[in-house]
Amino acid sequence: MIKFPHSKWMWLAAISMSMGVAGCNLFHPTDSRDAENNDAPALTLDGYKEFQDANYDEARKFFNKAIRADSSYSQAWVGLAKAVLNTQKGLNVFELISYSQKVEQNGKSTNKLLSMPEEEASAISRGIDSVMVILNQFFDRDTSNRTDKKIRFSNIADSYTILQLTKVGLRIRSLNAQLTNLVSAGSSGMMLDLNALNDLGDSLKPFLNDMAAAAEAIKASPESASEIIKAYLPDTTRQYFEDDDYAEITVGLANSVIQMNDRAQTVPEDRNSVFFDFGNGRDDDGDGCVDEEVLDNYDNDGDGEIDEDVRDNRSVVLMKKRPQNYNDLIAIGQDPTTYDLTKAQVDSLSVLGKYDIIDIDMDGKTTQNDLDEWQFVYRDPNERDEKDNHLLQFAIDLSFPGVDLDDKIRNKELIRHDTNVNNIKYSLADRIRMVGGCWRNYTGEQFLKWFEGR
Repeated sequence: MIKFPHSKWMWLAAISMSMGVAGCNLFHPTDSRDAENNDAPALTLDGYKEFQDANYDEARKFFNKAIRADSSYSQAWVGLAKAVLNTQKGLNVFELISYSQKVEQNGKSTNKLLSMPEEEASAISRGIDSVMVILNQFFDRDTSNRTDKKIRFSNIADSYTILQLTKVGLRIRSLNAQLTNLVSAGSSGMMLDLNALNDLGDSLKPFLNDMAAAAEAIKASPESASEIIKAYLPDTTRQYFEDDDYAEITVGLANSVIQMNDRAQTVPEDRNSVFFDFGNGRDDDGDGCVDEEVLDNYDNDGDGEIDEDVRDNRSVVLMKKRPQNYNDLIAIGQDPTTYDLTKAQVDSLSVLGKYDIIDIDMDGKTTQNDLDEWQFVYRDPNERDEKDNHLLQFAIDLSFPGVDLDDKIRNKELIRHDTNVNNIKYSLADRIRMVGGCWRNYTGEQFLKWFEGR
């Protein structure tokens, strides 16, 4: 028998009730009626009759026939997903949610996904994959207006989220990492630690793909999804956020993951290091600047590219809630600025100790002596959005010659691959002429240091 803490029972009951009312989730059957003809609705009804009798293999046959008769019939797609789901061991709502529960193992706190036997974890992963093959087709059809819309993806988003978050947890398990290493919270907001992603190597893109799929489901049903995702986040987040904040905060976090995944799936393999070697303390894109960008889906240095050569991201505040002393601030005439939590906005950057020896813009100054590297032109992220200016202050005077963005990237690529100090193809003068950027700040000695470790 599975036991849940009282608080877990409360939100589990709330989710279960909301899913039951909708009548379109994956974990509960739908009433059947007698079929009168051989069209898609009739075949679907026959499928649900077999489903009610727990004849899931027979139900699958009817649902597949219905889809072949009319691929737009949404009830057949959901029925097929239900039938497949119910043939998989360990894939009911109570078991899936229980996998996030904390357990003690060798004196350390972990969760059931990380501590279960490999054979069991593999079986659950295969089971989820078999359901996702169907759900992803349905999602694609629903979002491209190729269904009858009697059931929408949003109707099953709660169930989809549970499956996807479990899949994400399994991938974290297989990578020997903890979700709690990726997400943290503080008094200013919730943060992603991109350094934890550096260890994933070739598994990064599949991991982000799984995370993004879960994020899409979260956005479709943020209230229920936020309750689910609480179980996957560190307990410390709860001291900083009220229950009412979680839905918007979760959507903001989801947007960050989706943006990162969109880039991960489209970036050419030979440019992976430009976008996914986070905070490594060197120039990854050939513009002479070091860890210059912030992960905010905007161009921070003015070269036309977005989120290239990203800095150590533990300092980035992705979401920020209204301060507790909001009314007090108004009373004394101070700015009680609140942020759009659904946009994953960056509030401000904190100077990290590791950058004491890293000169981001190569002007000879670091960290506290060069706050232009850490402060935006416009402090308030809402003002940045309004003025469409997300530059950091050090980038105000940077210039990047080139006819267009493709031309600028071509030149940066030539420089990025010129790594042999014993056979330098492009001199410092060439780099200033071709790329501009931070190369204008280099001395001859700094130029030679650029080649170290490449």
